[in-house]
Amino acid sequence: MEARPGDGARALLRILRDLPGKVRPEEPLAPHTTFRIGGRALALYRPPTEEALVEAVVRARSHGFPWLLLGGGSKLLVPDRGFPGLVLSTAALRAWREEDGTLTVGAGTPLSRVARWGGWKLAGIPGTVGGAVAMNAGTRYGSIGEQILSVRALLPDGRVRTFTPEECRFTYRDSLFRRLRLPVLAVALRPDRGGDLRTLLAERARTQPLDLPSAGCVFRNPPGQSAGWLIDQSGLKGARVGDAVVSERHANFICNLGRARAQDVLELVEFVQDRVVDRFGVWLSLELEVVEA
Repeated sequence: MEARPGDGARALLRILRDLPGKVRPEEPLAPHTTFRIGGRALALYRPPTEEALVEAVVRARSHGFPWLLLGGGSKLLVPDRGFPGLVLSTAALRAWREEDGTLTVGAGTPLSRVARWGGWKLAGIPGTVGGAVAMNAGTRYGSIGEQILSVRALLPDGRVRTFTPEECRFTYRDSLFRRLRLPVLAVALRPDRGGDLRTLLAERARTQPLDLPSAGCVFRNPPGQSAGWLIDQSGLKGARVGDAVVSERHANFICNLGRARAQDVLELVEFVQDRVVDRFGVWLSLELEVVEA
């Protein structure tokens, strides 16, 4: 016999009951992240339209429920105890329109598809466009912010606004949307076909541990330095807590050997930070987003 959802999950079901799409109460979040780590959400909703997502956020806010936007889950560490609120998946928001050399896409569009269209610098980065814009994702060749023409995002008062590239305030692995927690809804981009996508994909396959669950690079590169090199030179490749391990192939990756917990990752992160400070006097800040439960 299937267990009935708890009071909180039932409350969310009531709040969202007339919206299109399905709400999944007490949904495990580990399968929705590339780390394959994390507990359950109070509820997960996959809105089929941008309007439904906006309405769900407005309702969750008005009823005092925390909410979390989930794209590809590629830079996310979900706590072992889960998330005590509404998780909104952008998986269905994949609008795609090409016009006069400009591409306009929904937040849930896979970044890999944009890379094939004309974003070779983004090749091999997992996740979706919305998350990539929020964290200004990129490689050593450049970042998505360099291709942005405009971003449509949701404001805290429920209004939808279009931002110019200057207003997005893109910096290294950061943006206005990440700092203010503004959900990205859609993005307009210009193409950049100045490089070889296949060469970059081959390079990433050769240098990154793509055979194990991970969240990509865990730490930001300090100015003028490589976080991976600092970790490697601190003798930390292979360092392990539980089933969380610093990759032997790329030291800025922490991988899940199968049963890693969020707590394992956090303890390993702290261990790495302390060792690098001891060795080089440099504090490594997180590129990984740790969800607050």
